[in-house]
Amino acid sequence: MEWTKEQMEETYQQVVKKAVTDEEFRKELLANPNEAIGKVAGIPVPADFRICIVEQDPSYQATFLLPPMLPEDVSDEDLEAVAGGDCVQDVDICGAQGCGVRGK
Repeated sequence: MEWTKEQMEETYQQVVKKAVTDEEFRKELLANPNEAIGKVAGIPVPADFRICIVEQDPSYQATFLLPPMLPEDVSDEDLEAVAGGDCVQDVDICGAQGCGVRGK
């Protein structure tokens, strides 16, 4: 089953809400993100869909999630899309919202 962008965003919000109040869930999320997220969503996360959970360190005021390097021949339009948080060139760069949506 394919997840819609809306399902991903809703699930992301539910996971964050649960992870900041439920210590056991947070531990499970860090140890086995696919299983923990699937429980919250009520639908399984595909086993081959890799999820990286990064726990914010309170000793830092900001955490940046950098997208992967893009090829040198990226158009200005694609660069603007990256800066806006869109997905480009079939690369998942929507980490800020955990969207996991693939680009063009």
